[in-house]
Formats: sequence, structure tokens, C-alpha cells
Amino acid sequence: MARRTTGARPRVVRARRRPPSRNARAEEAAGATEPFRDAVLYDWEYRRRRDDVAFYRMLAAERGGPVLDLGCGTGRLLIPLAGDGFDVVGLDLAAPMLDRARAKARRQGRRLGGRTLLVQGDLRALPVRGPFSLAVMAFHTIQHLVEDDELVAALQEIRRVLGPDGWLAFDVFAPRARWLARAANRRFDATVFRHPGTKQRLEYSVSHHLDERRRALHVRFHYRRVSPDGRVASRGSIVHLCHRQLTPVEVEALLARAGLRLIGRWGGFHDEPLGDGTRSEQHVYLARPER
Repeated sequence: MARRTTGARPRVVRARRRPPSRNARAEEAAGATEPFRDAVLYDWEYRRRRDDVAFYRMLAAERGGPVLDLGCGTGRLLIPLAGDGFDVVGLDLAAPMLDRARAKARRQGRRLGGRTLLVQGDLRALPVRGPFSLAVMAFHTIQHLVEDDELVAALQEIRRVLGPDGWLAFDVFAPRARWLARAANRRFDATVFRHPGTKQRLEYSVSHHLDERRRALHVRFHYRRVSPDGRVASRGSIVHLCHRQLTPVEVEALLARAGLRLIGRWGGFHDEPLGDGTRSEQHVYLARPER
């Protein structure tokens, strides 16, 4: 089912990237951790995100298990995969996300039949051995790594734990030019909602800026309390998110550096083609170890 790539392989170019400033490094680190501290809110905010889950379940049905779910979060993919009968190892760096995933697995214990194992760890030094038939990095997990060397290290670790015929599948967020063209650091999309855990009414808005030199997209989610009479607090909290921007050519070159070969790519989770001029915000890739 994989869409085969054609044409010449990309030339592997190791462009020199200046080291980040102390502030940039701190903001990038925050952007890889802060969105995952409130697991209850995370689940609520992305409760309608289902297309990617169906896609990765389809891949698992084709390739088989065991499955390695990298950046497994609260088990959004891991629980359905285990319910499908696959042995699944879920890895995540965020303890609150793993705690919520464990609670979900316990509630469905009999149906899952002990087919899940949850591990805290870093993509760049996987605390698992394998071999796995399928490794998945869903919901832009790979983009939390900004440096090329970090990305290659993570991909090499995945290659290490994949079986010789194993597959790696992952997706990348590629925002539309119109969205990126919004005024930097200006808040948009203000809306009021009730926190699913605390029941506190909050105003939500989002801002962003693109660090062109680092190719890092910084998104800030702004939350301010709303009083019973509708007054919005003058100050609130900010959750940072950072995504390394990756073009299809860069992805293929990074895979090649890690000893992986691209065997399929799409412009979404419904077999949409991924062309150079695609407008899709979801780029999906499938790779396997070089032989």
C-alpha cells in the first residue's frame, strides 16, 4: 500500500547550523515539554483527532507487531492498537502523560490482555531492545527535536530496534503559508472554554513566531481565567510548543543519514499525494532499514 518514491535519491547535505543562544535553547526545551504537563487538558483538546489513529492502526494490521509507540502520550494510539491484539510498547518523556495512559490501560485491563508496556525515556537513547515490526511517531513527535544531529540520533536508535523488515511511520506538521504569515506574537483565535479537570472557565488564544535561523516554529498557547461575570484576567499562563520545520527533502536526507530508506509518503492520512506544492498541513512518511 506504500506509495513508492521515484527519481534520484537526495544528496545528503550537512549544512552548518549555528548553535542556539541560551534563550533559544530554553524556549526550545520548554516547547518539547510544557504541552504535556496537563494530561487531562491534552486529552480534551485533542479528543476529536482520530484520522491519524485509524491510519496507524491500518499500518499495524498490514505490518504486524510488536509495535513501538514513540511519544505515546496518554495512550491515544497505544490503547486502540493493544485492543486490536498487538503487543505495544509505549515510550514517552512526560510522566503525567504516562500516568494517564496507565490509568486507561488499567480500566481496560481484561480487553487489552496485558499487551501494553509503558516506559519513560528519550527518543535519542531508547531504553528498549526490540526487534519491532513497526515503530510509530504520531502527532508530530519527531519535530520536538530541533538539531539535525538530534534527529539523526533518534532515527538511528529507531533503526537499531527495528527488525530487518520493520517499518517506521511518522507525521510532520507543515503549516500553511497563510497561517505562518500572521503577525508574529499577536494573539489569535480567542475562545472561552471550561477546563475538563478543574472546571475553571478560561480564555484560550494562540500566537506564534518562526525562528528562521533555527527553522523552529514557536507556538504559544495563552490561558487566562474568566470570572463568573465574564471578566477576563489581565494576566494568565503560557504553554510553549516548539516544532522543527522539516521539508520532504530534509526528511529523506535525515532518514538516509540514519540508515533508513523512504518507501512511502503522503499529504495526509487518506492516501493524499504529497507533492512539492502541496497545501496539506500533514505530511506522513513511511521508511524501513537499508539492507
